[in-house]
Amino acid sequence: MTFECGDLSIYQSGTALYSDGSTGYEPSCDTYVPAVTTEPPAKILRYCDYPGTAVYTDGSYSTTDPACAAMRAENTNPNPGGGYPYDPEEDRNGDGVVNGYERCGVRCGDAPTSGDIQTQHGCEQGYITGAVCEPYTG
Repeated sequence: MTFECGDLSIYQSGTALYSDGSTGYEPSCDTYVPAVTTEPPAKILRYCDYPGTAVYTDGSYSTTDPACAAMRAENTNPNPGGGYPYDPEEDRNGDGVVNGYERCGVRCGDAPTSGDIQTQHGCEQGYITGAVCEPYTG
């Protein structure tokens, strides 16, 4: 039985048309060659995370990307473990890192913590009441 390769505009690469009218696969008809990629995916800056860490679309990150340098320059009181600027008074568990839940927030005249935002919402909705709502009822 003989065959000829199928027209690529009609058939998939590798399709053979046999003399008996059937079709099948023949390696000599397979002209598909997958693209060889030796380059890693492009690193595209997704955003600058605190304190100036560049986060890329491929999941990697860098602490030296010039695109995030301004954020690093503003960080005059760095937190060696990451997170918020280090204030030993806010380091409640003594691990050398100030996480959001350790920050003082509104009570200290600082930016609100996630807990402050949740408490304010509860006070506004009425399911939290009393003295805890005083800082949010300006």
